[in-house]
Parts: sequence; structure tokens; C-alpha cells
Amino acid sequence: MRLRKIAAAILILVLTLALVGAIAELPSPDERVSQSALTQRIIGKGVVETGATNLVAAVLFDYRAFDTLGEATVIFAAVAGVVLMFYHAPLHPSAIGLSILAKRSLDVIGPFVFVAGMYIVVYGHISPGGGFQGGVILATLTILISIVYGLQEERRLLDPRFKTALESSAALLFMTVAFVGVFSGEYFLSNLGAGFFRGHPGSVLSGGAIPLLNVAIGLKVGAGLALVFYSMVKKEPE
Repeated sequence: MRLRKIAAAILILVLTLALVGAIAELPSPDERVSQSALTQRIIGKGVVETGATNLVAAVLFDYRAFDTLGEATVIFAAVAGVVLMFYHAPLHPSAIGLSILAKRSLDVIGPFVFVAGMYIVVYGHISPGGGFQGGVILATLTILISIVYGLQEERRLLDPRFKTALESSAALLFMTVAFVGVFSGEYFLSNLGAGFFRGHPGSVLSGGAIPLLNVAIGLKVGAGLALVFYSMVKKEPE
């Protein structure tokens, strides 16, 4: 046991030194900006070419939207794997939640958490945030309900089948938006070139397909992570 701890400590030390060395070799922010033609292109023309004032969202859902589709696929595969692994695990009969004080507190803060998550999703193309961040907040709300009210109550409010349908619908929305570009004579996941509404940069109704993709990712991440949590915390009856 002691030898294993020593080996683990050595491995952690080696990995830490390697990480620090790699970070030390990175160019400074000024050097990166001056050396990257792509960076200059995105900073100079990103708003015009995508309609989104949040250039991070412009990169995620326009310039490299295909890569974002790959990330969403990874989430889907992870959720599917976890759900299949724990599919037959029954709900623990004693999952009744916490005290009445905790429940009333969640009643007060729960709506604010939901609004914050949806705000970050919907406004992700014009302000910091987006589907990934907002989806995590929405999933956190379902986890809080599971902890405070118990799994049985959370299942009654948000049935796992509803979460599965929501995640699948979000994936279908993403793919529908992606294929609009193909059917319009452009390319897969085309944004403004496919005819999506450009709007006035800085307004909610702007950014072409980016807000739709943000909503799709937000719902997919939120429902997916909620499914993962629900599946993993179920226990065999005592």
C-alpha cells in the first residue's frame, strides 16, 4: 500500500512538471495575437461574418461548428453509456430528501437558477455564456431537486423519459439547423450563407443560426447531465 502511494505521488509530480513545462513554453498573449492570422480574421470580421458579438460563440457555432457537433456527440455517447449501464437499477426507497427548511429554500432560489441558466443559453451569442454553460446550470437545478426533495420527487417532476425525449429533440434540432445549409445550396452547418436571419449585432434576434444551436446544445447538455446523475445515484434496495 505504501509503495502504491509513493508511485502515485511520483506520477503526479512528473505530470505536474510536464504540465508546467508545457505552459512555460506557450507564447505570451500578445505574441499569440500578433502571430495568428486566424485570430486577426476572427477579431476583425467575426461580427460581420457571423452576426454574433460574442466571438467565442461565433467560433463554436460558426467557424468550427462541425467540431462542436463532435463534442455534442461525445456527450450523447457518454449519456447513452451511463443510462445503459444503470438502466435496471431500481430507485432507492428511502430517497425522501432533506429538511423542510432546505425544501423551502430551494423553492425560493430554484426559479432564479432556472432563469439564470436559460438567460445564459438564450443570450449566449451576444454576451459571455452559451449552451454548454447554461446547460450545466439547468442540470444543476435538477440535481438540487434530487438532493433536496429526493429522487422520487425529482422523478415525478421530471420523468427520465421526458429527459431522454428532450435530449433527443435537442440533437434533432441541431442536425436540422445543420442540414439547412445543405438544402439551401451552401455547406453543412452554414450560418448566414444559408439564409438565417442576421439581425442587428448585439440584439437577441441576431447571429443567424447561432442562437438556435445554443438552445439545442443547452437543452442537450442539461438533459444529458441530469440523466447521468439520475442514473448513477440510483441504488439497489437495502
